[in-house]
Amino acid sequence: MENWRTVLALLICVTVTSVGYTELLRERLDVSVSVLSGLSAAISFFIAFFTAQAYNRWWEARKIWGSFVNDSRSFGRMAMTLFGPAEGDVPAIQHRLLRRHIAHLYAVKERLRGESTREYAKYLSDEDATRVNGFSNVGNAILQLQGEDIDAAERAGHIDVIRLAQFNDMLSRFSTSQGMAERIKTTVFPMYYASMIRLSIWVFVLVFPPTLAEEIGYEAIPVSAVLGILFYLIFSVGQVMLDPFEGTPHDTPISSIVRTIEINLLEQLGDDNIPAPLEPIKGRYLM
Repeated sequence: MENWRTVLALLICVTVTSVGYTELLRERLDVSVSVLSGLSAAISFFIAFFTAQAYNRWWEARKIWGSFVNDSRSFGRMAMTLFGPAEGDVPAIQHRLLRRHIAHLYAVKERLRGESTREYAKYLSDEDATRVNGFSNVGNAILQLQGEDIDAAERAGHIDVIRLAQFNDMLSRFSTSQGMAERIKTTVFPMYYASMIRLSIWVFVLVFPPTLAEEIGYEAIPVSAVLGILFYLIFSVGQVMLDPFEGTPHDTPISSIVRTIEINLLEQLGDDNIPAPLEPIKGRYLM
């Protein structure tokens, strides 16, 4: 809705400046084309840089969660195959590790989205849930529990030192992915840059129509409107991609990705209570 109001305002501005210059100022004011070309180049550069940086943030977020998918499946396979015979404490350890990892992903999702649904708690034991409640970063706390459990498994003789190192390396990968996602979330793009682009676009729609009207008259209105709106829409695309973890339709679909990993790991555990994949909202996008 906000975009439509802005587009309408741009159309009105282009029409008023074109008509006003043609009818009132054409004989008294000479508008230089060189000013227009310099302004157009500057705006194009600003918008291109802004959009490229926004896309880089969006694409990096998607790659981070792609790594979560791949590493989670590998972790599930490791947990189910690198332990000794499935006897004694081993099945319980495998069960805890995979369910805790699902909890970790839900905790990371909630942290990135600023939610407080505590969906992760359903995959933690009462003891684990009590321990992580005192931490400001629940995802990191769950990784700590994973490390303690794997270390205990090595001391109990369920895995050897080499496999212990493999598990610890995987936990480090999860920690790295979480940290990279948090870096995107907490690094705010300089808002004065976006404000400067908005101002430049409005200056453009004030200056361009009179300059073009000098050459082609009222035909400057549709041409100026198309160019001004095009600048604005490209800038709007950059704004949409700038913060990929806010839960909007164009963000990284974290909820859907976490649900996919949840299904994969529960299937590896042989769990009978497997949730269904998330359906697209309104048949158009995933969250």
